Amino acid sequence: MTNIIRPNFGGRSREDEPAAPIPEADAVEPLHVYGTAAGYLVALMEDARGPEGHVLKVVVGPAGQNLCEAVAVMPATEEGRVDADASAMAVLRALEIVEQGDAPASA
Repeated sequence: MTNIIRPNFGGRSREDEPAAPIPEADAVEPLHVYGTAAGYLVALMEDARGPEGHVLKVVVGPAGQNLCEAVAVMPATEEGRVDADASAMAVLRALEIVEQGDAPASA
């Protein structure tokens, strides 16, 4: 598989390392914004500066803030875009479920 999802299995805690603000000079507009849920924005970014080369990144960050973190990285191809769209929609749906978690379950 060419797509990459990097879970943190027993590694250092991400809670200790909050996402860094994006410097104004490095700020870019997302290719696509999938939506907002549970206070987080899910978007698609294109990046050619990393060690992976030209990639698509599904990013998540607090809505209304200039912070984001990649949760999935795919090659910048048509197939990569399809995989990125599917990954982003799954993340967005998971956040919607979390957002509804406080509501009582309906029968």
